[in-house]
Amino acid sequence: MTDSFFAPIGNTKPYFKAAFQGFAGSGKTFTAAQVAVGLHKRIGSKKPIVIFDTEQASKFLKPLFAEAGIEVLVRESKSLADLRQTMEKMRSGISDILLIDSISHVWEGFLQSYAEKVHRTRLEFQDWGIIKPTWKREFSDPFVSDGYHAIFTGRAGYEYDNEKNADTGKREIFKSGIKMKVEGETAYEPDMLVLMERFEEVLGDDKKVWREATIIKDRSTLLDGRTYKNPTYENFAPIVEALLTDPIPRDTVVMPESDTGLLFRTEEEKAEWRRERDKWIEELDGLLIRIAPGAVGRDKQMKLDLLDRVFGTTSMTAIGELRPERLAEGYKKLGLEAVSMGIAEIVELPDGRKRLVSKLPPNGNGNGNGNGNGHSHTEEKSKPAPVPAKKGTKKK
Repeated sequence: MTDSFFAPIGNTKPYFKAAFQGFAGSGKTFTAAQVAVGLHKRIGSKKPIVIFDTEQASKFLKPLFAEAGIEVLVRESKSLADLRQTMEKMRSGISDILLIDSISHVWEGFLQSYAEKVHRTRLEFQDWGIIKPTWKREFSDPFVSDGYHAIFTGRAGYEYDNEKNADTGKREIFKSGIKMKVEGETAYEPDMLVLMERFEEVLGDDKKVWREATIIKDRSTLLDGRTYKNPTYENFAPIVEALLTDPIPRDTVVMPESDTGLLFRTEEEKAEWRRERDKWIEELDGLLIRIAPGAVGRDKQMKLDLLDRVFGTTSMTAIGELRPERLAEGYKKLGLEAVSMGIAEIVELPDGRKRLVSKLPPNGNGNGNGNGNGHSHTEEKSKPAPVPAKKGTKKK
C-alpha cells in the first residue's frame, strides 16, 4: 500500500530554467537568446517568445529571431511590478519561453523604489528583513515553480574580501570572486548558471575577439564546470534534454503543502481553522451537486474535471489540506469555470438573490439513482391490484 503523503522520484518540473551572468560585452544576452531559439525549436512551440527588456536592447536580437521564424513579444521596463505581471501572463499560457534581460536592473529598481517609499537615501539593516522576503515571494519562488521555460541574464560584479598583510601588518582589500548583481541567492535559483567572459588578442597583426561560457552550476551534473568558446544552443542541449525527459504531471503525484501556520496557532485557532475549512469543503460539495447532480457517469466525470481545473488535483484528501482562503477562492473560481464551460448558468431568484444552476441535460447513463434509465426511484410506483373479497362477506 502506497502512502499518499510521499511520491516516487520523477520529473515533476520539466521546464528549463537558466541564468547567464557576465560583465558588459561578454555575450550573455546574445547567448541567452540563442538558447531561447534552440529551446523553442526543441519543444516545437508555436507561441511567441516573451522578452522582458530592461535595456531597450531587444531590437538588436530581431535578426536572430526573424531568421528562426519566431515571433517575439517585448515588455520594456525595469519594474518588478511589471515583471510580476509578465509572469502572470506567462502562467496564463501566452508563451512557453520567457527571457529576462537583465534581472540586475529589476533588482536595482526594486531597491530604489523601496528606499523612496521609506524616505531613505541609504538602506539600513532592518530593511533587509522586508526586502529579501518580498523579492523571494514576488520573483524567486514563482520563477522556480512556474510552469514555463525561463532564462534571465545578470550583470557581474566583483566580490571583495580583506586579509592582513604579513609584511605591513595592515588589512588589505582584494577581489575574491565574481557574483551576479542581484539578491544573493537569485543567481543560483535556476537549474543552470553560466558565466560569460570576453577575451581579446588585439596587440598583434592577427586580432581576435571571442567569448567563453563556463558552466558554474548544472543541476543535471552533465556539463558542470565545462567551458565552451563562442557557445551556441548545442553546447547546452544535454542539460535541456535532461530537464525535459520523462515528465510526470505534478498534481498526479504531489499533494499540496500543508499549512505551516497551523504550527503557530493556539488550539482555539486551530479548531476555528478546521471549522472554516470543513465549511468550505461542504460548500464545494454542494456547488458540485448543483452543477452535476449525478454520482456516476458523465456527472461524476464533470465534477472531477472541474476539481482538476481549479485545484490541480481530483483528490478531496489533498484539497482538504488547503487553507480555507484557498478553498474560498476555489469555490468562486469553480462556479465561474462551470459557466465558462457552458454547463451552468447564474439565474436571479424571486427574492433578488443570484444562484448557480446546472445547464446539463438529464443524465441518461445514470444520474446518481443507480437505475440507469434516467428516472428517479422516488417516482410513484404502480398500485397493486385490489384483493378480491371472499365469498359470503359483505363489503363495508
